Amino acid sequence: MSDKIAVVCDFDGTIAKRDIGHEFFGKYVSDKDRREKLLEEWKIGLISSRECLAEETEMILPASTGELEAFVDGEDLDPYFKDFVDYCNTCRYEIEILSDGLDYYIDYLLMKFGLGFLDFKANHLVCDNGEIITVDFPYYNSMNCQMCGNCKRKHVEDLREKGFFIVYVGNGYSDRCPAEYSDMVFAKADLLGYCEDKKIEHIPFTNFRDVEQELSRRIKI
Repeated sequence: MSDKIAVVCDFDGTIAKRDIGHEFFGKYVSDKDRREKLLEEWKIGLISSRECLAEETEMILPASTGELEAFVDGEDLDPYFKDFVDYCNTCRYEIEILSDGLDYYIDYLLMKFGLGFLDFKANHLVCDNGEIITVDFPYYNSMNCQMCGNCKRKHVEDLREKGFFIVYVGNGYSDRCPAEYSDMVFAKADLLGYCEDKKIEHIPFTNFRDVEQELSRRIKI
């Protein structure tokens, strides 16, 4: 095992208690029936998360960043995540947040909870004068795969090229691919079921206290 450890964490439903993007669009989209059809198409692989997210954004227009902030302000993070960040800093572990959601609410919540120093990569919500305009995808199709808006596998591979042992923590659809290319996987919810089905070695977890305790047991510094 490399003495360089990188802990890569999903955001929605992993660091954040809920899938914030999913809940926000669920509340504000104009055509809820169309959105449900869109989500079904995404879940069975007929469309990419990029296509799904772009169309969801179109369905909330016109919308303001004020509405998004008011919604996000009621959201919370895993109660043990801040302690986990302190643990990683003490151990000199690299921490990177990867999300197939939107950078705007991730940045807002990290700043709110005093974690604005953490590095993250996500899809970019384009805004102008307080109005939501569209979504950009700066990390799309990085590995010649078009299923996710933000190619998490590419970020994992970049860390591996730098010599890091990769610990991945996630819960959902966009975590499936990077989990297959990580050295140690912590999984819950949909990712847990996927790992069980695909026989991917993994460690079930409920919160970041579980992750910290298991890392302390398995990796000695």
